[in-house]
Amino acid sequence: MTRLNSSDADSGFSHFRTTAWSVVLGAQNADAGPNRQECLSFLCRNYWKPVYYYIRRRGLNHEDAIDLTQEYFATFLEKDYVSIADRERGRFRTFVLVTANRFLSKQLAKKARREHALSLNFITVDKNGDEITLQELATGETAEDDFNRRWALSLLESTLERMEAECADGRRRQYYLAFRRYIESSGDPNPPSYREIGEELGVTEIDVTNFLYRGRNIFQKILRSEIRELVSTDAEVDIEIEALKEYLRR
Repeated sequence: MTRLNSSDADSGFSHFRTTAWSVVLGAQNADAGPNRQECLSFLCRNYWKPVYYYIRRRGLNHEDAIDLTQEYFATFLEKDYVSIADRERGRFRTFVLVTANRFLSKQLAKKARREHALSLNFITVDKNGDEITLQELATGETAEDDFNRRWALSLLESTLERMEAECADGRRRQYYLAFRRYIESSGDPNPPSYREIGEELGVTEIDVTNFLYRGRNIFQKILRSEIRELVSTDAEVDIEIEALKEYLRR
């Protein structure tokens, strides 16, 4: 089964301004603009890792989890799951988790899965081609908790990708680089100082302070727009952001 690297799966999507809901709809409709494979790749960029890790938490090894993740998304499209998805009834990630859980339960109940999964070319291993490491769950943590955390991480990744595309030129590029460096080092025991970040970027400490302020505003704006496309009301955006923060703290 052919698998793309993460960079291949994401290529060409920095300009793709759409929602997970419309991507699924587009994947069902050959006349919806971007072709079915592009829609599927965009959808999976945000959801394949949460689904994969959730399946691993159910006791499957890497290869079986990869195969089942591909099968899940193939079934999602083939069986027209989207026809029962209603954004007024809840969050899209909850819909994905519920349908993934039902799918997995049926698969585990079978004595043998089908031998040939569809080759959809969107699931990847890590960037080095190695098997993905499954860390132990924290005490009291469930597979559902892990799914939500993976969703939060995927959302941050896609937001940073959009930010990079929107800050590709001029001074805005510095906003992105400073903010990304700050975010990536936020969990380090000894994160770099503003002065050290400035030395890496070839700017002053004051510049870094200004870049982080502007970069944070750009990031938050993009993040809110990403979340708004996945919820029903503006009020839910703040609720989702608080949930995202909580998932990342665990």
